[in-house]
Amino acid sequence: MKEFWNQRYSEPGFAYGDEPNQFFKFQLNKVKPGSKILFPAEGEGRNSVYAATKGMVATAFDISDSGKLKALQLAEKNGVNIDYLVGSYDEVPLEDKFFDGIVFTYTHFPKGIKEDFFYNIIKKLKPNGWIIFECFSIKNLPHREANPNIGGPQQEEMLYTVDELESLIGKDAKIWEEMTELNEGKYHVGKGCVIRAFKGLPNDQ
Repeated sequence: MKEFWNQRYSEPGFAYGDEPNQFFKFQLNKVKPGSKILFPAEGEGRNSVYAATKGMVATAFDISDSGKLKALQLAEKNGVNIDYLVGSYDEVPLEDKFFDGIVFTYTHFPKGIKEDFFYNIIKKLKPNGWIIFECFSIKNLPHREANPNIGGPQQEEMLYTVDELESLIGKDAKIWEEMTELNEGKYHVGKGCVIRAFKGLPNDQ
């Protein structure tokens, strides 16, 4: 898996673009500057760098060295700093109950890893901390088949349902499924089905 992501992030340009995910960008408007935010599986840094430009304290991690390199280049281009660690979720040295918020964007893993990943990462959140989430729904599979450019995993277990996400981040989260038009680099292009959620933020979408 590490080899796959190192190869993808070594390609010219930014695999998923250098602009933030639009749902995350909208939700971030609800967050106070200076908030400490964790970005797991952050890839080339488009979301963490954007958060830093808005006055947030951004910490990111990923298994890809190439992803970190791109992220730091993007941070320098934007005149900001991010803390970027390389390693898996169970390797990176992160303090429990430390972060004000966590941003999950396209964090797709096999079922066994997925559950352990969320259990470990959510422990890093302060009590009453917030979550922003966007990933592909299991219902994205026919859209991916019709248009492979939309991206996302082809394995059902790596995708999400509303019920599954509720079990992972809590029943108090606002969670829904919707169709959206993605235009993120060259690997998220077209109409796909996503699960979106937030928790601990004002209740408007």
